[in-house]
Parts: sequence; structure tokens; C-alpha cells
Amino acid sequence: MSNPTPQNNQPSTDSTLPILALVLALVFAPAGVIIGHIALKQMREGRLVDTNRGLALAGVIVGWIQIALFVLVVIGYFGLFYWWTTQGYMD
Repeated sequence: MSNPTPQNNQPSTDSTLPILALVLALVFAPAGVIIGHIALKQMREGRLVDTNRGLALAGVIVGWIQIALFVLVVIGYFGLFYWWTTQGYMD
């Protein structure tokens, strides 16, 4: 009879968290960053298999890049609005 428990207390299957982190980073960046950090933490603790570590890391990186770009666009928008009002275009 086979032993159903994984050897050395290692998880037996891959998790979908790293894949979900990358997909959410493309759709809704803050959720992708959070899920990616959770997946990386679980991999560090040994609760997840490290086979999809690159996907989790990519989800975190892509999510942070998208958040930074969004912040830059918002700052640019307010800067442009301020410039328009000081130049007299919004009288």
C-alpha cells in the first residue's frame, strides 16, 4: 500500500497562488502584489512547492511597476491641471 503523505513534509502539488498573483497583477495590481507576497512567504516557509516561484515573483514585480506607473500618471494629471490653471487656460 502506498503512503499518501508527502515525503519530508513537502507539499505534494503545486499551488495556484503564483499563477493567480501574475494574472491579478495584470488585472488589479494591488491584489496581485498581495497574493504574490503571500505565495512567496508560503514558499519560504515550505508550505508551497517552489516550482512556480518565478511566477509569484513576476506577479509582485509587475504589480509594483503598475502601481508606480499609476501614481506617476496621477501626479502628472494633477501637475498638468495645475499648469493649466496657472496659465489662465481654465478661466
